[in-house]
Amino acid sequence: MPALFGALDDYAVDNRGDVGSWVREAAMDALQRCTFILCRRDGAAVRTAPVAKDKSEPSDMDANGISTTYQLFDSAIAQDLVAGIAKQAVEKIDKIREIAVRTLHKILYNQEQFIPFIPYRELLEEIIPSNADLEWAVPAVSYPRLVKILQATCYSKPVLSGLVISTGGLQESLRKVSTSALVGYLQDPNINTTDEGKSREYLLSHDILWVLQRYQKCDRVITPTLKTIETLLSKKVFLNKEGYGDFYCELINLLGSELKGSKDFTKLCAGLSILGYISSQLDRTGTKAFSQLLTFLGHRYPKIRKAAADQVYLVLLQNDNLISEESMDKAQDVLAETCWEGDVEEARHKRSELNEMAGFGVANPQKSENQKQMRTPNVQNATDENTSYSSLVEFSGY
Repeated sequence: MPALFGALDDYAVDNRGDVGSWVREAAMDALQRCTFILCRRDGAAVRTAPVAKDKSEPSDMDANGISTTYQLFDSAIAQDLVAGIAKQAVEKIDKIREIAVRTLHKILYNQEQFIPFIPYRELLEEIIPSNADLEWAVPAVSYPRLVKILQATCYSKPVLSGLVISTGGLQESLRKVSTSALVGYLQDPNINTTDEGKSREYLLSHDILWVLQRYQKCDRVITPTLKTIETLLSKKVFLNKEGYGDFYCELINLLGSELKGSKDFTKLCAGLSILGYISSQLDRTGTKAFSQLLTFLGHRYPKIRKAAADQVYLVLLQNDNLISEESMDKAQDVLAETCWEGDVEEARHKRSELNEMAGFGVANPQKSENQKQMRTPNVQNATDENTSYSSLVEFSGY
């Protein structure tokens, strides 16, 4: 079973196409078959298990009459099984989504072999009814139902790691439907979480941090996750509410490591937008995010410098606590009049001015050309900034 669970994380792509989807499809079929085999053998072991002659002697049977000595299929496997397949049920490929839901249906409602130990079985049976023949490959049908699995905390993290591929993906129609379903889930007053006393937004914020930590530097997941966060913030989720200071702080730290050295234009722009939203908050995290946002004014790529300048300007319009009233007009003039797509040294000089106005101190000056030549003997092999930027544009599909 562990090998099959590992196969559900195969997202390999080569010249034949998305070969990882073939592996995941085969893994779901194999997991279903193995589950039935293990449960049948457990059932046979129950019938042949020795019974204690004296009631005072310890028994190998639990309260439900299931053997505890000969179990091959237990609650941990059941949880990993449902979580892994449910993750596939909310990802972007229609065929894989349909196969995943059909597999879950067979596991929940198999007539020949009952599958025990499934956490939140009643919730799953409500989401995937036994007698409804729904078109699960249609996003408008599947997402409003399947997003409710996020209620179950034991499934929410892996399910969210699959959902963000849809909500932050490139396919516009899929992105709209899945995002609408997620926001609808957060706003539905009739849905209760399994973790009493904690709101759905609060639990989602923790799951988002788990995804960012679990998939560090994996752009296949991180980039759509950042796009999802950006979309949620644009819809005022997590914003202007108490209790999210720790979430903002940890998010800023994770963004710092993710954006450092990245050449992914989409990822960088999503990160800048998130920093802009957090900077508008009137607390300590706003100042921390603003400080990090200012560093991108000296980025090596002109488009990123321009995008950062736009975000800083918008932030200053919303949060006038970041720069003193005496310096605000000058800061806005610097942002508006500087050609951020021009010379990088000029941009870094203006960034230092803004840092002084915000009270952050001056950033470390860039190394002179003589220092660069001393440290790099073969100067001819150094990469020109315009060449690097051309590769960025080509990589981003612009």
